[in-house]
Amino acid sequence: MRLMATAAAAVAIVLVLASCGDDADSGDTVAQETATQGAPQAPDAEQPLAPAEEHGRELFIENCGSCHTLDAAGTQGQIGPNLGDIPLDEEEVLAAIENGGTGTGNMPSGLVSGQDAEDVAAFVANSGPGS
Repeated sequence: MRLMATAAAAVAIVLVLASCGDDADSGDTVAQETATQGAPQAPDAEQPLAPAEEHGRELFIENCGSCHTLDAAGTQGQIGPNLGDIPLDEEEVLAAIENGGTGTGNMPSGLVSGQDAEDVAAFVANSGPGS
């Protein structure tokens, strides 16, 4: 009985290994998503970014990406809203940066300022739905 179980296990292992062969023409691929929660993934770039928007994307990843999900930045935040689902214009993003989101206290105000804030606002506004 023990010999039959060992033989069955060996056959199962051979079958599994055979299915893992290097068949480049099979068209099968394995999705590789190894990013941890909140870590940037490859950005979802549909069109080239202006230099200010590229700078805004970098600042967004660094300052906002741990809280906010935004596909265009490759971030998967866990606290704030998914900014890819909300249509926002630059003025709304600037107000949120200045006031700390909607003013509930969940988001610190002034994470970036000046031209940096304008670059983040341009990037976020041009990365959401309808852009």
